[in-house]
Amino acid sequence: MTHDRSGAVTLRDPVATDAEIHVSYFPPVEFVRMYGGDSGSIQQPELAASHRWVEWLKQQPYAKIIEADGAAVGHLRLHTLSHSDHKARLAIGMFATDFAGKGIGRKAIMLALDHAFGVMRLHRVDLRVLAYNERAIRCYRACGFRHEGTEREAALVDGTWHDDWIMGVLAHEHELRRSEQI
Repeated sequence: MTHDRSGAVTLRDPVATDAEIHVSYFPPVEFVRMYGGDSGSIQQPELAASHRWVEWLKQQPYAKIIEADGAAVGHLRLHTLSHSDHKARLAIGMFATDFAGKGIGRKAIMLALDHAFGVMRLHRVDLRVLAYNERAIRCYRACGFRHEGTEREAALVDGTWHDDWIMGVLAHEHELRRSEQI
């Protein structure tokens, strides 16, 4: 388990009972769109699907459940890991809009970056984000990510093409950001 300095946000390994928590949240249209899904494709959560999702998370090289004040509120993972290039891609998702805009995601990302650049000894972490997802972009920038490029019209969401941004942060940039926070 990884803790932030305030103790309010933790990252922990997924467990079977997370399926019950995951299935209890109906995905809000706003979140589905921010992740690149079509609003018409939202389906009622099913426990069997949530169990498969938890098992899939457990198979990832670094996948964590985000807890805020002891409650599971989202998930985060480092994937597409390249040992030879010392890099990985970050993905994060909150379970409900109630948990957005409170700094939980930012704290969770910083914990994951501490792990990526510390324990995992990575050089680079990047991510992809839809260009219209301004809330996420603000969060990523606050965590030290920089806009590195745009994949034009890479995502078809609700019948309209949208750009995907590639953002990245390097180990020395994260280290500098952390030293400035002390």
